Amino acid sequence: MGKLDGKVAIVTGSSCGIGQATAVLFAEEGASVIVHGRSSESLQKTHNLLKSKGIPESRILIVQGVIEDDKTCDDLINKTVQKFGKLDVLVNNAGICGKHGIDQNSMENFKYVFDVNLRSVVYLTQLAIPHLEKTNGNIVNVSSGGSIRANPDAAFYCMTKAAMDHMTRCYSLLLADKGIRINTLNPGFTATEFGVKMGMTLETYKEFRDAVTSAIVPMKRDGSSEEMATSILFLATDATYMTGANIFADGGYVNFSPTPKLQ
Repeated sequence: MGKLDGKVAIVTGSSCGIGQATAVLFAEEGASVIVHGRSSESLQKTHNLLKSKGIPESRILIVQGVIEDDKTCDDLINKTVQKFGKLDVLVNNAGICGKHGIDQNSMENFKYVFDVNLRSVVYLTQLAIPHLEKTNGNIVNVSSGGSIRANPDAAFYCMTKAAMDHMTRCYSLLLADKGIRINTLNPGFTATEFGVKMGMTLETYKEFRDAVTSAIVPMKRDGSSEEMATSILFLATDATYMTGANIFADGGYVNFSPTPKLQ
């Protein structure tokens, strides 16, 4: 008996990384899962992974498209309800640090990052509310430790994640009377392809993560996508009296403040 038997869950950005691990874990816990991503090749990998875990085709729906396009959000809701008849959990996981190949501090990048990381989350949440109200469902937003730790190399990303955290708090008050919980997971440095999407090679990105985690993460390692997925599962299932909360799974990163060593 799984924690999500008979439930239906949308996980955006689930063609790789944290989203993929979450979709697989939710399916293993009994949910029908809606897998979303931009790349047909990556989506196929997630589909194959689900099938290798014994998840039947009847419990899998694939929706391809860029999340900043309203049509993709519309498709996620409409196709979910058309195939499964309901929605129980929405995981807003899709996100990006910036658009590769342009000035990261340009207004073009500002608009892109806000459209992907924040506007799409608000729009998809609004679409999901009537369906979640029927099932007493819940929402899990995937933010970042960057929401409270400033980073001059990813200013717009950090800004969107700070806004997402406060969106969760505001919507918890809007949705409580509807019986809908909404919470946020704030991952720290996690072993995904996040940096590769920004143009780094896998080797360079691993070197970067190793350098960062050894210097400013008290636990001295990356988190894994699977570790983040278990935290998302907790928020979606066992955290029945939690709403408007931010849970940090970051190895102590946001609390770290280096101090000089005195003789």
